[in-house]
Amino acid sequence: MSIADQFSMLRQRLPGATRTTDEEERLLQLFRNRAELKKEYTGLQDERHELLEKLKKQEAATQRAREQAEKLEKFLGNPDVGLQSLTYFQLKGLWSVCAEKLARFSEELRKQQEERERRRQMIEFDQARRTKLAHADRRLLELQSAASTLEGQVRALEMKHDSLRGFWHYFKRRALAEQIGVARMQWDVAATEVTDASDDRALVESEPAPAFPGISGEGRRAVNTAVIAYAQQLVGQLSEGGLAMLAKETTVKRVYDVQYGSQEQCLRLMSLVKAALKSLADDKEDLVALKARIDALRTAATYRGDADTVPLTDSIGLLPMPAAPVSDLDSTVSTGINVLVDDYWDLYKALLA
Repeated sequence: MSIADQFSMLRQRLPGATRTTDEEERLLQLFRNRAELKKEYTGLQDERHELLEKLKKQEAATQRAREQAEKLEKFLGNPDVGLQSLTYFQLKGLWSVCAEKLARFSEELRKQQEERERRRQMIEFDQARRTKLAHADRRLLELQSAASTLEGQVRALEMKHDSLRGFWHYFKRRALAEQIGVARMQWDVAATEVTDASDDRALVESEPAPAFPGISGEGRRAVNTAVIAYAQQLVGQLSEGGLAMLAKETTVKRVYDVQYGSQEQCLRLMSLVKAALKSLADDKEDLVALKARIDALRTAATYRGDADTVPLTDSIGLLPMPAAPVSDLDSTVSTGINVLVDDYWDLYKALLA
């Protein structure tokens, strides 16, 4: 039932009561305001419940984080596992450094490939426009020449017509007038064609460059194979002491679950991590080896379909296991390391889809 119907029933229940039009309008407005307030109140109640739920979830997350921090403090306070923990977090930091390097490498290649394809698109567009303009110029020149010829014919006929002044040339002037009319029509058509051709040429000249559709599938494949090759090179660079595999281990195991051996072994491993971080910070990549690895990978890579940009995992090959891993690593990688299968250095985040 509408507000107007409710108001009408209210009037019927008050016999003998009379109200002015203004009073009726005010009463109707009160009903409307009440409905709007009720709607707003309901919305605020729903919002309050949502906020309370979010607050409960946040409090629970904060409590879990507090408990984890307290547990970690107790764990680190144990002298027997202090060096184990330091080694773990240094290896975890090594993983982050490599992941950041891989992400930067991918972003640089993406920008280069995009710029290269943009430039090629602009060159192709400019060449196509030049071809169109050359064709338009030839057509415009031909039409202008034809229009000029017709214009000359009209003027010649008009001069001839004007020279026939005697009355005995009546029939000749009449015939010439008809010829002049036909020639003028042809000239008008030719002039219109010249104008249209000139407009068409102007449209071609002012045609904007097309929007860049994005990196092509082949371009994405080229970037991805280079990124995969770089991930493999980082694994090889950190093969001493099994650093790459130990860094990978920190992504699947907690600090409480790792064992790196005696204090001497932990100190040796931290020394290797320090040297590796220094080597990574120097940014002196073996570009010759990297290029050879990229070329080999592009030759060997196969894809599930024409639209896929990430090669099949079994087509990129395996890297040899490190000679002397420091800790007891997962035996599933005993046959070799596949950077795609194991997602080394968060590889899939760096790849172009």
